[in-house]
Amino acid sequence: MAYSGWTHVALAVGQLRQAEEFYSRLFGLAVDFREAEVADGWRTLRGGTGWDSFRAAGIEPGLSSLSRDGIVLALEAAGDERSGGPLSHVGLLVDQPDLEEVRLRATSLGCHILTDRDGLLVLDDVYGARWEVTTSSELASTGARTDRWLDVPT
Repeated sequence: MAYSGWTHVALAVGQLRQAEEFYSRLFGLAVDFREAEVADGWRTLRGGTGWDSFRAAGIEPGLSSLSRDGIVLALEAAGDERSGGPLSHVGLLVDQPDLEEVRLRATSLGCHILTDRDGLLVLDDVYGARWEVTTSSELASTGARTDRWLDVPT
């Protein structure tokens, strides 16, 4: 079995805006996209819209994706009730045969499968770590994948 690489690391953070600013400055990362969860699911906020415009429209982003040189850091807004540490999940890139192998192994090892669909397997292992195993190297926004955008007046 050969793995292709990591797709991203996701951290659960208490204050998304401050965390985005911190990690941008610490690692020189640029914002790729931000998303908010609305009544019918996740929507991607159009690029160039600032935090003040979101809040003025009554929208609170719940996800921010930052990157540089192939490294992707996903920041997820986490409420005070979240237990555990700051690591939300780790994304792992594999090819289709290896995804099938991980699926079989995860089941036989007692992992809890959360999502199982074409090209994606999300599981919690027996130690409480969440893994997002995928055949796609691109971490695309909901808007880019499904054309579900959220327009905010600027």
